Amino acid sequence: MADLLLVTLSFFVALYLRVSPAQARGFLPGMWRLFPYLIFFRLLSFLYFGTSSGIWRYVSTSDAYNITKSILISTLAIIAVDYLFSIATIPRSVFFIDAILLIILTCGVRIVRRLIFEKQSQSEFKKFGDRALIFGAGLTGQGVLKRLLSDKTLKLFMVGFIGEDREKIGTNISGFPVFGGIDKLQKTLTEQKIKKLVVAVPQAPRELLKTIVSICSAQGVKPLVLNSDEATEFSRGLREIELKDLLVRPARKIEVTSTREMLAGRRVLITGAGGSVGSELSRQVLSFKPAQLILLDHSEFNLYSIDSEFRSLPDYGDVIVPCLADLKDDAALSQIFKQYRPEVVLHAAAYKHVHLVETNPYAAILNNVLGTRNLLRHCELNHITNFVLISTDKAVNPGGVMGSTKRVCEVMTSLIGSRIRSAYCSVRFGNVLGSSGSLIPALQKQIEAGKPLTITHPEAQRYFMLVEEAVALVLKAASISSPGDINMLRMGDPVKVIDIAKALVQLMGKDESTVSYKIIGLRPGEKMAEELYISGNELNTEHPDILVVPKGGDYLSGMTGNVIENEIEEMINYARVGDERALFILSGLSHANFRMPAYHGELKNLQPISVLKH
Repeated sequence: MADLLLVTLSFFVALYLRVSPAQARGFLPGMWRLFPYLIFFRLLSFLYFGTSSGIWRYVSTSDAYNITKSILISTLAIIAVDYLFSIATIPRSVFFIDAILLIILTCGVRIVRRLIFEKQSQSEFKKFGDRALIFGAGLTGQGVLKRLLSDKTLKLFMVGFIGEDREKIGTNISGFPVFGGIDKLQKTLTEQKIKKLVVAVPQAPRELLKTIVSICSAQGVKPLVLNSDEATEFSRGLREIELKDLLVRPARKIEVTSTREMLAGRRVLITGAGGSVGSELSRQVLSFKPAQLILLDHSEFNLYSIDSEFRSLPDYGDVIVPCLADLKDDAALSQIFKQYRPEVVLHAAAYKHVHLVETNPYAAILNNVLGTRNLLRHCELNHITNFVLISTDKAVNPGGVMGSTKRVCEVMTSLIGSRIRSAYCSVRFGNVLGSSGSLIPALQKQIEAGKPLTITHPEAQRYFMLVEEAVALVLKAASISSPGDINMLRMGDPVKVIDIAKALVQLMGKDESTVSYKIIGLRPGEKMAEELYISGNELNTEHPDILVVPKGGDYLSGMTGNVIENEIEEMINYARVGDERALFILSGLSHANFRMPAYHGELKNLQPISVLKH
């Protein structure tokens, strides 16, 4: 209704702007004859371009563009009708004056409405809202300003910008000053009594975020970032800076055509489906629309959690199959393969916590090695075309039981994959942020409790990756692997454990001077720095973040597949009865330069792994 009133007003005012009031009276009859056509074409054009569907207080340049298009096109239509049917004899310039005037009026009332709304919001927030500053005065920062001014739910009172563009320092953007660069951040936070800082820099470098967090933490200010996949799209609100922003490189786009071909319409079995990696595997596999997703876990709670997450799906009963089973139970595995006939197997189940595995080495051998052997045997018997072992950087020159068992699992996967010439492969990566029972949650608990932070060693380093990216790369690697390959994921630069602790202290708003560190030394099975590569001759693949050792490399040359399988069988039998000879065999099988014949009882000639040293 407002637009129709403006259309009417503009049309007749245009006439009086073109001619004198006395002359206008002579043109009015023709104007009234043309008026219904004017209303018809204006209304039709407004509906087509959706100019009346926008919310005025959120008007933007795109709205103004649509309004301009609709008015100009409807003006041409009105001129054409008047010319063809000679409806009115009026100066042609009236149509163009009308168009310009109508554009000004329709855009103007919307802009005025938005200004009033923003002024009201800021007046309210000035009293009870948090004073906020935007870091980044570019296009993204200006887009964030628009959102912050129009969203009452955020309850932020905007103060201005901090920007690195020297040309903008000292200027105003939409009426808000640009105070300076990052060198002025601390001063501006103090002088302007800032409570929230919004980082509006697309894919902000980790070093920049660390600096911002350090400055803000000292001032008691909460830094926020855009909670969206693309920083230019401010569509999902704000979130606090997280550890992943400081430690992990931005996730890269992964081409998924080969992954979709491997999974779509097929029956997929995931072991350890309720764990940190297994649950993310389940989510991503489900997005590729498998015919059936078989979730296997021997933890009832973990299986319940991931099954509950999918229970609301409309086709849950047809697609999702929860299986509570232990991989060491060969009969249960046989029944699962017989009943559900999987075509792709993703093996994420394992005992992985180093210190627990070191304390319970025989349980780890049985769970990790026996469980994997059982699974591989059923995959071979049932002609499974794709098998993926989720491995670890700790399998490289292993320093303890956990890494050694995973190395043996890699060897078994390569042996069987090469023998049956099917796409059986291993994918090796380091730590994932947010993994259950990992370093970071433990440090967070210590910080919250005000206890000293336990650090193994000041120089200890670890690789970290987002679980979402790691899993996406695992699936990609699996879809391009040849039989027996071992794939490694490039995980960026390793991070010192003590730097992780310091970043957590800052993120949690604690004063670093009040936090103490307790160096406890490396525990059994831990290394100072993890490795991802064994030979250094790993090959590039079609994806820049995936390297491969074809057919698993020749790390156990001199030992035939049968000899290795016999050694594994003997090791499992010793582990069942808690015999330490199982550990010596494990050590021989898991180290690249060790040539180990079948065991003959000469313990003194064999190098024990770390558990025997403690």
